[in-house]
Parts: sequence; C-alpha cells; structure tokens
Amino acid sequence: MTQNIYIICPPKKATGGPEALHQLGYILNSLGYNAKMLYSKYKKDPVHPFYKSYNVPYVMKIKDSAENVIIVPESMTNLIAKYPLAEKKVWWLSLDFYEVLMNSREEKKNWIRKIFVPYKHTEYRFEPNKTVTHWYQSQRTKEFLLTKKLDNDIAYLCDYVTELFFENLPEPGHFPKENIITYNPKKGLDKIEKYMKLLPQYTWTPLSNMTREEMRDTLRKTKLHIDFGYFPGRDKIPREALISSVCLLTGRDGTSGFKEDLGIPERYKLHADEMQTEKVTALINHLMTNYDQVFEEFSSFRTFVMTEKDRMIEDVKQLFNKN
Repeated sequence: MTQNIYIICPPKKATGGPEALHQLGYILNSLGYNAKMLYSKYKKDPVHPFYKSYNVPYVMKIKDSAENVIIVPESMTNLIAKYPLAEKKVWWLSLDFYEVLMNSREEKKNWIRKIFVPYKHTEYRFEPNKTVTHWYQSQRTKEFLLTKKLDNDIAYLCDYVTELFFENLPEPGHFPKENIITYNPKKGLDKIEKYMKLLPQYTWTPLSNMTREEMRDTLRKTKLHIDFGYFPGRDKIPREALISSVCLLTGRDGTSGFKEDLGIPERYKLHADEMQTEKVTALINHLMTNYDQVFEEFSSFRTFVMTEKDRMIEDVKQLFNKN
C-alpha cells in the first residue's frame, strides 16, 4: 500500500465529476491507501466547500514516477502525455465530455500553432499504451470502450449519492410529500416549460440556487422529478431524487436509455417520438395522483442506488488489490 495515488481534478468545481473524484480519494484513504487530489490549475484554497468534508489532502504538482498511480477523469485525458512513467487509470464519468473538451482544446491549440511553433500532440486517442487502464461508470461507456483496442482489461467503478441525502432518512411511505414537481433548469427546460403552463395545479420547483440541505429537503417533499435532458453519465440528481422517494419521468438520451444506468420502469422513459403533449400530461397526472402506488414501481432501482457506496468500496478494494 505504499503507492502514491493522485486523483486529477479541476479546482473549485462543484459538479458530479469532481464529487465522484473526491469520493474515490475518501474511500482510498479510509482503506489505508495514500491518496491525494492533484488539482489541475493553481488556485488559492482549491477545495470546493462541498468537498471539504471528504478530507482528501491535495497537491498542485507531482514528479512523474513509475511508483505513482494517477486517476485521470475522461475530460482531462490530454494530461496522460504529461506522465509517461506513471500508471494511469482513466475514469470515464461521462462519454461526452471527452469529445467536447478534446475538440475545444484542439481548436485553441490550432490558433496558438499558427502564431508560434507546431504544438506538441497531447490529446489521447486510444493509442497503444500499457500504462493506461480504463474504468467505466456506465453501461453506455462500457459498450463504447469495448469497440476500442486496449492494452488492459476495463473495469466498472461507480460513485454514490453523498451521505447528506441519507441523514435522518424517513422510511418509504413516511416522507412529507406535497404536490411538487422538480426539474433541473439547466437540462431540457425547453421540453418541460409547456407542461408547467398546462398543469398549474402542481408546484413546479427548479433545483437551482439552493444549498445541498435545501435541495435534500425539497426532494423529500417532492412527488415527481422530470428530466427530459441529456444524460452524459450516471447523473446525480435523479439518484438523489430516488433516495428521497421521488418518482422519475425522463427521456432516453445518453445513459438514460440504458436500463443498467437508469433502471426505472421503461414506461417512464420516453423516446423523442413518444413525447406527445397528451401522453406526457396523462403520465404526469398519473404519477402525481397515484404517487403512493406508483412509487412502489421505482423501489427496486431505489434499493440499487442506496447500496452504491458499499459497492464502490468493494470495487475499489478489487481494483487496487489486483496491483
């Protein structure tokens, strides 16, 4: 257990990816490993307040060494070239950010190249490399990685919903439910707005500008969370909603189309051509009016989500014992 493990992470960012990376650091240290966050840019006090409770020590730079294990989120695979000697584990928390961020970095490089000198090729495009191993967080990513010629076996590793959502958690059937529908205004809002006008009898609450405690307390009162947006990975808010005994109604874009990644009843996951106004309105009314019976249909996937932390601990033990 003397290996140094460094987890590359953007500083001061509060999204699902950085949280998963801090959770990994926390689990590794609780198992007796020596894990530190390696923040990708210099910032004074780089730890976001949300993640201070994970108590993962951090560094701003390291020397490349064969003794090091470096966890690289898929959004920062350009840093693989910076550490040729270290063992590198690419953790795919999303499939889409790999392409999006790689393309945006390439565009910036081309601009620099024209002015200065040919820029060193740093983007990772699955070149043969025995020091690189891949972990997938979703079935969708697993299927993508299986199309690539890789030097090492791929492995599953998924993050979990933070403990905050489990604090004083009521038993199913004992949540103080109201006629509230929540949504994430940053995702698929254009597809939801018309239902807000058509169904004014429900309280439509955006999950934004809230502390995490406010979000938890809101979800505990909510009957339905709607997300017709794109799911780049195993999205956090739908999982937080399930733990809070909230029903879900989603589209099928990204990981939400895979039952392994979002294992809710198929009838509550709509293809684009199924989103007729009458059908969606009827489904929303059905979910809200019959909440007590309908939530039973979500209980098996809720149980799966509630045990994700235990599974992550076991998976981390497996992944690091192999070394």
